Amino acid sequence: MRPDCAPAPLGAYGASKLAGERRVLEESAGRSVIVRTAWVYSAHGGNFVKTMLRLMRERERVAVVADQVGTPTWAGLLAGALWELALRPEVEGILHWTDLGVASWYDFAVAIQEEALARGLLERAVAVEPIRTEDYPTPARRPAYSVLDKSAALAALAAPRQHWRVALRAMLDDLEQDG
Repeated sequence: MRPDCAPAPLGAYGASKLAGERRVLEESAGRSVIVRTAWVYSAHGGNFVKTMLRLMRERERVAVVADQVGTPTWAGLLAGALWELALRPEVEGILHWTDLGVASWYDFAVAIQEEALARGLLERAVAVEPIRTEDYPTPARRPAYSVLDKSAALAALAAPRQHWRVALRAMLDDLEQDG
């Protein structure tokens, strides 16, 4: 999805985010920058990576949605892009920023386990089973394909960018050091 595509929120959460974007653009007469991102995780707070690590320690198997595709985004790299934007007032409009590459939630969970095992953050492997979205009902509807086109952001910013798997390793290294 490109930043200039017509938004089509699937629920109240998406609609409220869109309303916020519109308000910012309206109040700033377009002289602002909005950064859309997705699947954000870090060594701090609650997020998918930390949830998977906990479940993999507690259970013999985890079932993870395999038919939703997007791009994991490490907060460390996102922060670098946001910092650069704060220093570049000439950059305006809506930009997308995520790590590079794409994955399903299932792919992401498998990588989390592989990388955590390699670092000793997990003591044993568990079965990671792919399931369909309909097999894991949630109140919030999510798109099957939510990969953001970040070409405009990549052209505008010099901030470091990495494939999501490399960024995951860096986050797990942070987690290991904080542990």
